[in-house]
Amino acid sequence: MGSLLQPNLLWGYCKMRVLILFSKERRIGALAQGLATALKKHDCQVQLMEVDPQGSSPISGAPYDLVVLGSPTLGFFGGKIAEDLELTSARLSRLEGRKAAAFVSGKLFGSGKSLKAVMGLLEKQGAMVEDFATINGQSDIDAFAQRLARLGNR
Repeated sequence: MGSLLQPNLLWGYCKMRVLILFSKERRIGALAQGLATALKKHDCQVQLMEVDPQGSSPISGAPYDLVVLGSPTLGFFGGKIAEDLELTSARLSRLEGRKAAAFVSGKLFGSGKSLKAVMGLLEKQGAMVEDFATINGQSDIDAFAQRLARLGNR
């Protein structure tokens, strides 16, 4: 696989195909877009997909090297995640053994519990959660993207 990769002088190697599936709630769309932009700077190929809880067709993880789920941190003390993400994630298929990551929006309380819930959605589908983040702003996005890009080198 090493011969197929092109060097990126700033960041190393990354030719991962990444799916970012994110909730329609709150500001997660902006965070997902920021993450996609940051990953593209690492030469990753990124597909953004806003959840569709009314949809019925399966969403295959097979074409992707990494699947990322994003949700806002919900609830008065946090700990809850977006219902639209829960419903849509049930349609994910072919994630067994696939690398995955999760992120949630930052909140004073409960973002850790929300993050565990999002990771649980991935693990229930057989994915291996390799990284996770609570995102409050651009510096968090950039750091998360850099860590995710390194996953392509493992």
